[in-house]
Amino acid sequence: MNNDYNLTRFTNTGSRLGNYSISLSSANSFGFLSGFYTKENVKKYKKVILFFDNEKKAVGFKFTNDPNVEGAFTIIHGGKRTTGSVTARSFIFSNDLNEKKYFGKKTPKKIQDSEFGEVFIIDLLQETKNSA
Repeated sequence: MNNDYNLTRFTNTGSRLGNYSISLSSANSFGFLSGFYTKENVKKYKKVILFFDNEKKAVGFKFTNDPNVEGAFTIIHGGKRTTGSVTARSFIFSNDLNEKKYFGKKTPKKIQDSEFGEVFIIDLLQETKNSA
């Protein structure tokens, strides 16, 4: 019998892949939640470069594997490689982001920056998303 389908078995039952968010927590870290982590293939990266727009209160994330990039933070990958985080105390305190009004889940948007290439941006003034 001829099969015209290219089937791929789904095995991620119980995963929260719809959670396309980056969070800022009171523990001075950014979390890459499962939907974002999976869709953007964060597991293949070791470092992240952070950017800040003080006027718009926006944070940018540029993922890299360059071990020599200045100022990059190491990504901590979860045990099952479905989430990740970066402890960014120096970045958070330098930019006065350790206020409760900035904490929570934010939906990132992908931009093409003329100088830095692909960067993900979160708006810290965006209303925090509810847990899914």
